[in-house]
Amino acid sequence: MRRALDLAEHGRYSTSPNPMVGCVIVRDGVIIGEGFHERAGEAHAEVNALRAAGDARGATMYVTLEPCSRHGRTPPCTEAIRAAGIARVVAAMRDPNQQPTNFEVGLCEAEARKLNEAFLWSVTQQRPFVILKAAMTLDGKLATVTRESQWITSEVARERSLDLREQADAIMVGAGTVLADNPRLTRRLGKSRSIHSWTRVVVDASGKLSPHAQLFTDGGRTILFTTSAPEGLPSNVEVIAMNALDGRLDLEPILRELHAREIRSLLVEGGSLLHSDFIRRGLWQKMVVFVAPIVVGGAEAPSIFAGEVMRLTDAHRFRFDRAEFVGSDLMIVAYSN
Repeated sequence: MRRALDLAEHGRYSTSPNPMVGCVIVRDGVIIGEGFHERAGEAHAEVNALRAAGDARGATMYVTLEPCSRHGRTPPCTEAIRAAGIARVVAAMRDPNQQPTNFEVGLCEAEARKLNEAFLWSVTQQRPFVILKAAMTLDGKLATVTRESQWITSEVARERSLDLREQADAIMVGAGTVLADNPRLTRRLGKSRSIHSWTRVVVDASGKLSPHAQLFTDGGRTILFTTSAPEGLPSNVEVIAMNALDGRLDLEPILRELHAREIRSLLVEGGSLLHSDFIRRGLWQKMVVFVAPIVVGGAEAPSIFAGEVMRLTDAHRFRFDRAEFVGSDLMIVAYSN
């Protein structure tokens, strides 16, 4: 099963909106076939493993997700398994998309669930899995008091940050980031092979964005949630009109709209007000923060959370998952409680 989990990892940049799945077929203690799900719409891991095995009669199949029993983009894997004469199937976890089957389930389940955390959250909650990403100083600032932020972290950390874009279905920023930085928000590493086009999402409660911003004019898919769309936007920009409440847009209907467009994971890159909204509303699931060994100070310098907490008992709490050095910086991964 651990080999199957390793195989499933090969689909990290290509399977969305499907899960990552790996499969190993064993007979008499010897692996006779293995495979993984390479891309949505293509053969599932079980079928690839069966093709590699050839004659699989009487063998045991280890798979990281319960084999599908319904028609989707491909035929049910259960039919191929029965036709191949597999004697036993061991799955790491149930598929939340279907009724339970009679396969053995539960081996390495925790590892399998973490591998597909975004898929599982999206399927069960009908919202994208939200990852807050930030680069900040040791004193928690996203920029100096003059809003200078390029570059807080090292080139190595920025490369790791770009890798997160390759994994996510969409990236979100607020209007302030567009006005201040005029970013392109592109994928640059060439890792993603997803069937869905790269999507940028802009949240604009002010209605003051220019139609000439780079992410509107480069031809890439962009979704703009706004109170008032600028005139002259090109056809690649989908505009969704919303009303503002206390100067902010409601994030919950935004997340539902994104899920309806098969966006299963959402990388939120800021700025401070947008991060703060997600934290305050408890609408995030994972946080990846790159901390640089510098301090800049300044009470007016933007931080990852712009709100105020009067008592420690009211603090927004989460749990650390891991930390590692990335170049000269520290990468911290955390989850909401």
